[in-house]
Amino acid sequence: MTGTIDQLQQQITEVREQLAALVQRGGRVRPGLDDVNEDLADAVKTLAQAHDAERRQLTAEQANALRKRIADVQTQLAKPPSRRPGGDNYINLTPKQVQAKWATVEAAQRMIEADRQKLEEAGLGGGPDKDQIAAAKARISVVAKQRLNDAIAAGDPLPAWLTSAVGAVPKPNPEPWAKAAHNLLVYRLEHGVTDPILPLGDKPGADDAYGSRRAGEYKKVAEELNKLHGLGGTSEYKL
Repeated sequence: MTGTIDQLQQQITEVREQLAALVQRGGRVRPGLDDVNEDLADAVKTLAQAHDAERRQLTAEQANALRKRIADVQTQLAKPPSRRPGGDNYINLTPKQVQAKWATVEAAQRMIEADRQKLEEAGLGGGPDKDQIAAAKARISVVAKQRLNDAIAAGDPLPAWLTSAVGAVPKPNPEPWAKAAHNLLVYRLEHGVTDPILPLGDKPGADDAYGSRRAGEYKKVAEELNKLHGLGGTSEYKL
């Protein structure tokens, strides 16, 4: 019974503290640092649409690889069966260590059509224009900076993903900390990272134009965090 009373008293104390903080903020509940509320909904939606369009695009290296593969397959298909490895039933498109072999002419033709479709879709573009994207990024940056300033001024506890990445606010020069924290928060908001522990979420791949660009941003923020921690000389984010 005593334990239950103690727990109840603790809960009452916590509620009182929350109410006091709410009164100090003028009756407004402050959103979490990486919450997407009405302040950010439009900007985040714009970037999500831009990312979807970017996923349909290819890097120059990826596009060139597809064009080369199409040309290689067409060269094989243009040969008479007697000169083609495996004749009608088997085509060796690329060396075994580079790409699995395609078993039939039909499979090779389907592969060509799929590659052509990727190239066509990559050229369609779509999504928000550059001005809309720039405005969305600017909005996210401003809100991120204001949220960090408000949280620090109010003495709010910082989330685990932030403290694990940048630690406590240092004194007397908090500028490097503030810059790294801001860039980290912007990255999470721009790319929809919601992991409560991992500051940057999972490491992105580079299978399309968006993934390639995001991987570059991931590396840049990770290097800044490593520098903040005094690790230096590493390109992978680690603590």
